[in-house]
Amino acid sequence: MKLRGIGVSLMSCDAVSRLERLKEKLARVCEAGFDTVEIPITGLQIIRNGEIDAGRLDAYAELLQSFDLHYTLHAPFDLNLFRPDDPAFEKKLFLASLEATGALGGEVMVYHVGRYVGEEQFLFPHTWPLHTSLQKQQLLKEEEAFLRQAGDRAEQLNVDIGMENMRPYLECPDYCYSVLPGALAKQVAAIDHPRVGIALDVGHLYLSMGMYGLDLQQEMAAILPHVTHLHIHDNYGKPSFSTEKNQFELLPLGRGDMHMPIGEGLVPMETIAQQLVKSEREVYMIHEIREKYESDWVYLSETYKDLRSFVGKAAVFG
Repeated sequence: MKLRGIGVSLMSCDAVSRLERLKEKLARVCEAGFDTVEIPITGLQIIRNGEIDAGRLDAYAELLQSFDLHYTLHAPFDLNLFRPDDPAFEKKLFLASLEATGALGGEVMVYHVGRYVGEEQFLFPHTWPLHTSLQKQQLLKEEEAFLRQAGDRAEQLNVDIGMENMRPYLECPDYCYSVLPGALAKQVAAIDHPRVGIALDVGHLYLSMGMYGLDLQQEMAAILPHVTHLHIHDNYGKPSFSTEKNQFELLPLGRGDMHMPIGEGLVPMETIAQQLVKSEREVYMIHEIREKYESDWVYLSETYKDLRSFVGKAAVFG
């Protein structure tokens, strides 16, 4: 596997919600030595009720084009093709996000795959759908058919769609099929489209290993042929409840999806990288870390210049 570019994610929607603020962030990305940046579409506020705000989109496109950077975009986090209320709207939102990605010059759109139980429902178990195995298979078939069609549009836009392996939650361990990376690999294989692959999140992978007792080598063997995008960040492998979001409280407990710089936790990145280098694909590698770790950008860009850089490294952070 070769890297098309190495970058950082601007995870905070507030950081990109105003043109002047995003301009400052993009300048810092360049100064840190990165050539790629991932931006949340939600934060740009260019989609309202499923419709693209053309004027706002054009303003952001002009700003992004003024920097010598590659861009990847993250589709709205709450987009859920399995949400039963209005499936047609969820598809509309997906396609609007794809169009926006292309218009902004994005080369990858990361997508949170269908969830049987939406995160917004976790606190209200009485609302959880009780899907049978056959109903779950039907939802997967519908996502498969839609993603294949969306892949055709992505081809026209020159955008890759990265289906992300999701993080596990203690209160609802089977809310999403892609908490098991092998299941995600099966879905991507069924879609069988050159523009649709896996956005491998190594932090989520490690949390799933701990929660479901997965074998890393087996999971990597299953997903490796399909990985087209990388999210790199660290944690201690301890799954948490969905309500545990405060990063300052999580740190002393070592719990949850912490999105720390790689090297600060226990994610076996050296072993993962040794598997990734076996692939022939070219991917973008995004350090998907919290905004509070921005002071570590320079260290990360200088230390991890390719996948082999993860072998034998002992990270030191300020």
